[in-house]
Amino acid sequence: MSIVKPKRIEESILHHLKNGSVSALKIVEKIKIERPGTTKQAVYAALRGLKQEEVILMVKGIVSLNVIWVNQMASYFEKVKTSYSQDDTQGNFLGLEDKEKIQYSFRDAHRTDVFWTHAYFLLLETLDPGEPVFLYNPHEWFLLARAENEKMVISSTIQAGHSFLMTAESNTFLDKQVGTYFDGDMSQYNMLRSPLYKENNYYINIFGDFIIEVWLDKEVARKVEELYQTTSEWDDSIAGTFKQILASSGRMKMVISRNQKKALRIKRTLRKGFALSKN
Repeated sequence: MSIVKPKRIEESILHHLKNGSVSALKIVEKIKIERPGTTKQAVYAALRGLKQEEVILMVKGIVSLNVIWVNQMASYFEKVKTSYSQDDTQGNFLGLEDKEKIQYSFRDAHRTDVFWTHAYFLLLETLDPGEPVFLYNPHEWFLLARAENEKMVISSTIQAGHSFLMTAESNTFLDKQVGTYFDGDMSQYNMLRSPLYKENNYYINIFGDFIIEVWLDKEVARKVEELYQTTSEWDDSIAGTFKQILASSGRMKMVISRNQKKALRIKRTLRKGFALSKN
């Protein structure tokens, strides 16, 4: 079930209840706008089904999430999170020793980003309190192609008590476009005048001693670079082009390693562009 991007009526109902109780009439109105052709009867049928399953409560026309169900789901996902964090099965990158690495291959940028996000959150759990996450992207175009997912990554990092420090290798119009997503404190964004690496398809994330390195398909990287070099305004058309690029097929490679010396060397280079306390 996807509550972030709901597809079923039931998912839409849960999405609208995430911030608190809402009247049934208001839910009907919102869903009819989001899903043209959806009838009032269909929404109420979905509400009755969720009520019967004890997912929601309905009292005098006001709909609320059932706190018992919320707690059950929270407990379930916490157990899942713990299980994956402690998973010692073969190929699990959390068990890497210093100077060990694991390589993964993907068929498109979207699949790469999905697993990338999964790995990001698992490695975030390994960080010491207050230690920042360092990131280097040729361009932070994922904030333009998958804004909701990327903003969630940034906010979750901050909520966990870690600074999100992003370095981009240039300062074109589109590079500057994403600057508003950073608060300048817990999330900082540094645009360089020239790249640190020759490859324009090379991305790095640093979590303590752990390193995520990603090489996007060169043709995908070429399309991204061309868009950055030729775009001087932001509109729905450009956003759509980024989403098309994200869905492009190609050979993508990810390497997750644990290398204390290499991680320290990269962090020393990247931290120069940020305002950080000496601690």
